[in-house]
Amino acid sequence: MKKSLKNILIISYSLMALLIILSLSIFFHIRTDQLFEEYAKKQQKTQIDQIISQINQLYDKETGTFDKSGIGTIGYAALQNGYIIHIQSMNGKIDWDMRTHRSEECLMILEHAEGNMKGRYPNFKGSYAEDTYTLEREGTVIGSLRIGYYGPYSLSDQELELLGALNRSLLLIEAFSLLGVIILGILIARAVTRPIDSVIEVAQKIAGGEYGVQAEAARGMSETRHMVEAVNEMSQALETEERQKKQITADVAHELRTPLTNLQSHMEAMIDGIWEPTTERLESCHGEILRLAGMVGQLQELYSLENRGRELNRAEFNFRTLCDNICHDFELSIKEKQINLIMDIKSEENLYADYSRIKQCMVNLISNSLAYTPAGGTVAIVYSSAGKGRKEIRVEDNGIGVPKEELPNLFERFYRVDKSRSKKTGGMGIGLSITRAIVEKHGGRIYAENREGGGTRFVMVLPDKEK
Repeated sequence: MKKSLKNILIISYSLMALLIILSLSIFFHIRTDQLFEEYAKKQQKTQIDQIISQINQLYDKETGTFDKSGIGTIGYAALQNGYIIHIQSMNGKIDWDMRTHRSEECLMILEHAEGNMKGRYPNFKGSYAEDTYTLEREGTVIGSLRIGYYGPYSLSDQELELLGALNRSLLLIEAFSLLGVIILGILIARAVTRPIDSVIEVAQKIAGGEYGVQAEAARGMSETRHMVEAVNEMSQALETEERQKKQITADVAHELRTPLTNLQSHMEAMIDGIWEPTTERLESCHGEILRLAGMVGQLQELYSLENRGRELNRAEFNFRTLCDNICHDFELSIKEKQINLIMDIKSEENLYADYSRIKQCMVNLISNSLAYTPAGGTVAIVYSSAGKGRKEIRVEDNGIGVPKEELPNLFERFYRVDKSRSKKTGGMGIGLSITRAIVEKHGGRIYAENREGGGTRFVMVLPDKEK
């Protein structure tokens, strides 16, 4: 048989069930034999007591003898039950022995009893036995009674038939129990292995590059359900990652194509003598080179942050001072668009973080808000304590906002809500990715949400100084 978890479980359940049933069967057989032995010995004692009582009643006190006809009747009845009696009176007038009257029948009875016991118990150690009892009447000894039988005990035909019926019933129950356990084992094995087979099938498809496939949801056992859920999540994550890789490749190609095309066309035109290599044209080429260098630098920086390539230089600093310096850098853009910049510092506690990295985050968030806020709009910076040793920084605006379905993707590299990728509405789509990497490297988190009155809110939650 092919070695599989299903087959192993079925065989294991069947073997365990067989072992248990065999153990119970042996126990019941032994116990049944013990009970029948106890019953047979008890019946033997009861019958002997009855024989003694009946013979005592046959004694005639006046004549000092026993009723011979009555003795014959009792003796024959006792013989039918496997007992051979011999009576002697004290005065010697009675000496009655069943073997004298029916010797052949006595022999047949004993042989039959021996055959029954040997047939049922091949190793039964039995033989002819005799017990002698004193006969008394009103305290006076009137004689002796010797009772012979096949011992130490024997079972009648009816009792052996009952015992055989019980054993056959027990075997039938055992057979049905074993069959039921095997069927139950098959059902349990299928229930256990079905989700595993589904997971194997999904894993094989994933190995073949078919991402996003889902295994059949498992029911019942929490372990298999969690396993299926984990594999499904992994498959979904791989599909998302693969889609992002393709998107990144397309976006990088798109970002690189424009400056490279411009450089190529300008340089070829100047090499072919179509254009004069004027200062303005050389500066334009230099600008495209700087743009390419900036993109490569940002990608290198993002890789370094995400792969723990750089350690943070943490220190305490005043957040209001940081914001004042940043706002001074954006002063020209704020005046041109007549933006109302609000700084709401709710906590005067210092922030424990890497100054230059947090400044980089704030520059990215503020520049993003300024880019998507119309002229005359409002940009607010809120700094407060978030409790439990955390600080919260919010940058919010009343600009055009972000479609709800786009919010989870804002921090993905090269992602931009403006699919046209116009330079007027944003950069290369790496700034927010770098911001998230910096915040997570601080042990914090960042998320974006739409404001009820319109606009977007970015929230950074950073841990406080370690105590």
